[in-house]
Amino acid sequence: MSGAIWEIAQGCNAGSGAANAGDSSRKPGVMAVRYITSMRYLSFLALLCAVLSSAASDKGAEIPKRAIEQSQITLPGSQPFHLRAKVLEATNKNNEDYRAEIEEYWAAPNKWRRTVTTPTFSQTLIVNGDKVSEELKGDYYPNWLHTLVDATFDQQASLKDIDLDQSDDNPRIGGKLSCRRFAFRAGVPPQNNVFSTFCFDGTLLESVGKPGYYAQYLSYRKFGEKKVAHHIREYLEPGTELEENIEELDSWTPDEAMLSVKEAGEQLQTLILNEAVLRKLAPDAPEMKWPPIHGGKAAGVLSIYVCLDRDGKIRETYGLNSDHPEMTDAAQKQLRSWNFKKATSHGMPVQVNGILTFAYVTKLVK
Repeated sequence: MSGAIWEIAQGCNAGSGAANAGDSSRKPGVMAVRYITSMRYLSFLALLCAVLSSAASDKGAEIPKRAIEQSQITLPGSQPFHLRAKVLEATNKNNEDYRAEIEEYWAAPNKWRRTVTTPTFSQTLIVNGDKVSEELKGDYYPNWLHTLVDATFDQQASLKDIDLDQSDDNPRIGGKLSCRRFAFRAGVPPQNNVFSTFCFDGTLLESVGKPGYYAQYLSYRKFGEKKVAHHIREYLEPGTELEENIEELDSWTPDEAMLSVKEAGEQLQTLILNEAVLRKLAPDAPEMKWPPIHGGKAAGVLSIYVCLDRDGKIRETYGLNSDHPEMTDAAQKQLRSWNFKKATSHGMPVQVNGILTFAYVTKLVK
């Protein structure tokens, strides 16, 4: 940026300070207009500020858009493909609880066949135009698996409406990554800050971390006109990380027989509920009991992401922002005994995800 434009940009940063140019106590940006008396120039300055602000905003929204265009293989006009991937726990490769296979035959956004399989659950989903068929085995589609499936085929969903210019909170100082963290208030009350973080390596997506969702994209390789991450890592909790490795990704000539829907029906749904609605599903929830601690904050707040199956049973919990990790552990253990009513949509039972926030008060002991 040239010196003249830089001075004007500094004036933009000062906001309404331009109207008080003679006040030397204002921010340094006012220096750009301190000796300007022409109203015509001030009008020009205001117009240019608006243009610069708009350009910055476009840039912040453009990076996620370009990342999706470069790497999502299920966008309209993309090359038909066959993909096969395997999932295991990176931190304990013998753990069968986090072992899965993912396979998809894709012809178009409204024409594809996907199978996901774990030792206790499987789903074969066929979409052909407005017809959908689903074959299920098992009673619960794990959130950890859903995260990896979305990270593989629908990165766009995790970046919807993200404008990096709407946050100046950079959780990773230094290095080549461009990251922004966004905070929102969770709770009914009590309330707590909960965070989402988005990182990009140039114009490629590096990672997305949100409540109940974390995916890191590694080992990008060319596939047609796309660059596709062949290694996706998912953080669950300290000491537990999963990894998905794409073992096959090839072009595919669509086979109509594989994509035929013989009998359409209702498909498994997972709803994300706000906390007020989620708590109504547990009207008889017991009061939390907080154990004594040896250090840290004796009073504070914490939030936990919970995942319920179609019977209302908690199947997964993930700690979010907390004033004390021991209180998070205590809350997660007690939540396992909570009884939730079944949630339904159009009369059909659904899985439910959401955030529960708690205030705790405990004793400090030596």
